[in-house]
Amino acid sequence: MSNNELGFAYENEVIEALKIAGIAGNITEGAGASASDADADFIVGGKRYLLEVKKDADAQMGGTSVRYDQGRFEIVSDSVDDSTASLIIAALKPKAIDIDFLLTAIGGEKFPTTCTKDAWTAAKEKGLLKPINAKVKRNTKFIIDHYKDKGIHYMQIGGAGLFYLDQNPANLPVPKLDGQIEIELRAGRSGSSLNADGTRRVSGLLRAQARLKFKGSSPISLDSQIGIDKIKGEQ
Repeated sequence: MSNNELGFAYENEVIEALKIAGIAGNITEGAGASASDADADFIVGGKRYLLEVKKDADAQMGGTSVRYDQGRFEIVSDSVDDSTASLIIAALKPKAIDIDFLLTAIGGEKFPTTCTKDAWTAAKEKGLLKPINAKVKRNTKFIIDHYKDKGIHYMQIGGAGLFYLDQNPANLPVPKLDGQIEIELRAGRSGSSLNADGTRRVSGLLRAQARLKFKGSSPISLDSQIGIDKIKGEQ
């Protein structure tokens, strides 16, 4: 199974555990690759709370994309604080020549862009994507701000347990998600679509994707009956 498939399977495992315990909310299936929806929800004290689910502590977390046009960069998401945005742009500026090489190879002028799938594949095989890669070290505020905009206050991490993010509105006995992250910067593409002329085209963009780097743990986990019973005891 791919990482996406494993992540989706873990989301559904958590939802099923919540259903069995009788505290599941309205979400009946994991969000999978959707970037806009919560993965699960649960009911505590008669109130519904949204939940983000990650299969492990090394899974990709929140992210955004970066606009690029003739040496100028702009962060797309308003949830990225100015300090983090400045670090991302500072890490990408030395990559401007490499970004221009890639754009020339795929017939683009700026990011985001569109090109044929064949052009993107050829550029990747020539090694034109790797020189753009960079990493920025930051704290978990980047992740927390990303999910706060979606109204998500809790995160379940496989092997680590349940954490609260910006606030703990259900007053659960769980720790705040706190630690270091790496924001991975790279050029990526979307899935392909078939045009009327028979060519497949893809959307290309510059991605800033967070990956959590910590070894914390919580006394409660929503993928087990024991952990869920602890939450039910708080009601």
